[in-house]
Amino acid sequence: MNAPAASGTPAVVLRRTPWRDHDLLVDLLTPEQGRVTAKARGAQRASRRFAGGLEPGARVRAQLQAGRGGLSLNTIDVVRPLKAIRADLDRIQQLSYVLEIVRLAASEGQGDLRLFALVCSYLDHLEARPATLEALCHWELTLLAHLGYALPLDACVRTGRPPDALSLSAGGAVSRQHASAPDAHFIGVAGVATLAGLVAGGTGLTLTGASRGAVRGALSALWAQVLGRPLRTARFLADDGTLAP
Repeated sequence: MNAPAASGTPAVVLRRTPWRDHDLLVDLLTPEQGRVTAKARGAQRASRRFAGGLEPGARVRAQLQAGRGGLSLNTIDVVRPLKAIRADLDRIQQLSYVLEIVRLAASEGQGDLRLFALVCSYLDHLEARPATLEALCHWELTLLAHLGYALPLDACVRTGRPPDALSLSAGGAVSRQHASAPDAHFIGVAGVATLAGLVAGGTGLTLTGASRGAVRGALSALWAQVLGRPLRTARFLADDGTLAP
């Protein structure tokens, strides 16, 4: 006999915020409705309805109900709990960074299947493997491309010379010496080459030396431009993509 199909809306928990005395406002990313905010009544108290299901990053099925006061979260079932992530500070910090990006980038009430898939794939990656700067950079560049900010990296987009910086206004990698771009973020020739290799699907590639901190800073700055505000979680990422001291 076949098991009954799971009910509810598939979602990723992005954030929870205390509301009044006993409730929580929960930001969810869903494939069909994009980012939604629902009120979980009584969730600040111990409640079987929400047990383990309101942790940021949890993959869940949510029973949502529309009402005069907006969406209510009636019950929630965990599909993919966070185990390895919650036991590792480096993974926790990358998780927080990814969720902040997605919460600000996702459109409210507008579905985006690709965005939902990208989030879920990186959560699966963090559960299965240690946090690395290279994997995070690859995910960020993939998401930027999906949002309409693909950055060609093989050559300076203006001169064709070997690039050493990233520029959103120029639309890709540039050579700072030969191309004027006021928002060019220097990461070095080696840094750009490594990012290009990662985007192309290369394996075993690593960012080394000073390029590690430069790349981390450059991508955080690009997100600030795209999202219109600095990311709060970016300041906790060290130059190796893990927790800052």
